[in-house]
Amino acid sequence: MPEAVMSTSPVMVGSSMPPSLLRLRSTCADLPSNHARIAHFAMLNPAEFLQLSAREIGHRCGTSEATVVRFCQRIGHKGLSAMKRVLSVELAANLPPARQLGKPAGKNETVERVFSSCLVALQDTFSYLDHAVLDQVATAVSRSELLYLFGAGGSAQIVQETALKLLSLGFPAMAFVDPMQQMAAAKLATPKDVAIAVTYSGNQKEVAEALQMARERKAFSVAITSFERSIVAKNADALLLISVPSATLRGQTGPHRVAQVALLDALAVYAARLKDGQSPAGKPQEGKRKLRKHVTLFRR
Repeated sequence: MPEAVMSTSPVMVGSSMPPSLLRLRSTCADLPSNHARIAHFAMLNPAEFLQLSAREIGHRCGTSEATVVRFCQRIGHKGLSAMKRVLSVELAANLPPARQLGKPAGKNETVERVFSSCLVALQDTFSYLDHAVLDQVATAVSRSELLYLFGAGGSAQIVQETALKLLSLGFPAMAFVDPMQQMAAAKLATPKDVAIAVTYSGNQKEVAEALQMARERKAFSVAITSFERSIVAKNADALLLISVPSATLRGQTGPHRVAQVALLDALAVYAARLKDGQSPAGKPQEGKRKLRKHVTLFRR
């Protein structure tokens, strides 16, 4: 008798989960419970998912054959057959086998689990990275006059560190972690600027509102989050997703933070190389002038 699949079942964590399943994991929290059970079954048992019919999958997940088909359509496929074709190609690409984030061997099992989760987050984020979007964002950053970075909670320190890195690479950049300052700064954005919001959940209202304001001011707006249907993602011109294992230890924040840092570091270095390689058509002095103006304003 197969074990029942629940909408809260722990998801298998692999060092190279297929991109379609990584995408599914990022939207799982927004799915209705019957669709979430199907999603978890696909992520837990991708090879078995390929072999079963819609009726059999529905039976395993406690739902109907029609619901399985609607689930596939909801996540962007024409039907179950189309989803299976995509998944089978990805699974056949000689990826390392997925493994359950269970109890590791050895006396330092807690330490091993923490490090393993961070490694998986980095590997999955890289596997899921949309390079076309990264190119677009890096190009916008390399041509920007001023960079605004918004963050809150655990992401606040990340955006502050990123602003320092961008400054060291020659980009006028400022980080805002206070909600009032975020909105005030966003109201000063121009079409020549770039605004980047960094948030794990993507549902911080103040960060989303600041990014929306910057977008309304025609600044190029970027969201870096784990959930593509979050309110921050909906207010962005470009979305870069981080992928974090769903099964982590209580109090563990390392996986999403190392993924954020790695992605922002890659973006900064990539943009700097683009800037060094392009003709100096921009006006870096204008960006520095705006930066001094903003610093003066927010010190008052």
